[in-house]
Amino acid sequence: MYKVSILIPVYNVEKYLSKCLESILLQTYKNIEIIIINDGTTDSSLDIAELYASKYDFIHVYSYENAGISTTRNRALEKATGDYYLFVDSDDYLNPHMIETMINEAIKTQSEIVTCGYCIEYKGLSIPVSPMRKKTMDSLSALRALSQNKGINNYPWGKLYAASCFKDVKFPDEKKGFEDTYTVFKAIYNANRVSIIPNCYYHYVKRPGSLTDHMDLVQAYEMRAAYEYQELCLHQWFPNENFYYDINFYNSDMVILYTLIFFYSRKDQPVYVPAVIDWSKINIFYRIGYVVWRLIACVKFGWSLKWQEN
Repeated sequence: MYKVSILIPVYNVEKYLSKCLESILLQTYKNIEIIIINDGTTDSSLDIAELYASKYDFIHVYSYENAGISTTRNRALEKATGDYYLFVDSDDYLNPHMIETMINEAIKTQSEIVTCGYCIEYKGLSIPVSPMRKKTMDSLSALRALSQNKGINNYPWGKLYAASCFKDVKFPDEKKGFEDTYTVFKAIYNANRVSIIPNCYYHYVKRPGSLTDHMDLVQAYEMRAAYEYQELCLHQWFPNENFYYDINFYNSDMVILYTLIFFYSRKDQPVYVPAVIDWSKINIFYRIGYVVWRLIACVKFGWSLKWQEN
């Protein structure tokens, strides 16, 4: 029976941590260990974690000074002893059948990665985000799907990984945002097969204070830089293959425009540099949305209404 290491970074989540841990304890698959990395929390999160650890010998808590999410996840990887890894953010929670279903799928399809759908939990609403289609593919096909944002995303959570996927793969300590985009694709590259299941088993709790609630322009451009890094790596690994990042560059530019419109004023004198996008690969409704946001930004900041389309 395969062992699953559940890797949980903890920082000031006293309102959410118990629900997260209870959802893991309710899993129908029982051969697990829970690795909690306390990243210098200043509320009662550590007390909660240690209380659970005192009751269950498969829960392990390690405390460090605050170092950020990348270092914390890397520390969890170093402590993990399982055959498979599952990242869980400490303010989120799981469906009770998540691990058992994903393990069974991994065994059935001989996949090193299994990814599922998720629900966004926000102000009493539960919004399902499902890839809709069950599918198994090789790593190259999975990377193509990732580059086109089709059924596979850059979130580390919502995925079961064979431990081998993280051989020589670390989250970048120097990055302060979008570290997942710099990392998860490398784990996919290390896999032989990747399976998608449509079940929305992971519950992502969107809470006040998240990165997208107040992002500065440097962070917004970092999102695009992360996709550019991904694209560069894939072209180096597969020089004869085509990867289309246009939808991801579109998404990053919409985040940049959102940040400009809602968090900056004309006196800040911000600069918008559009990404190179093949607009023929972008849905017409998305294109209309971009034009509207671009016009709003032009009016707000007094920019020219003319721009060069790629």
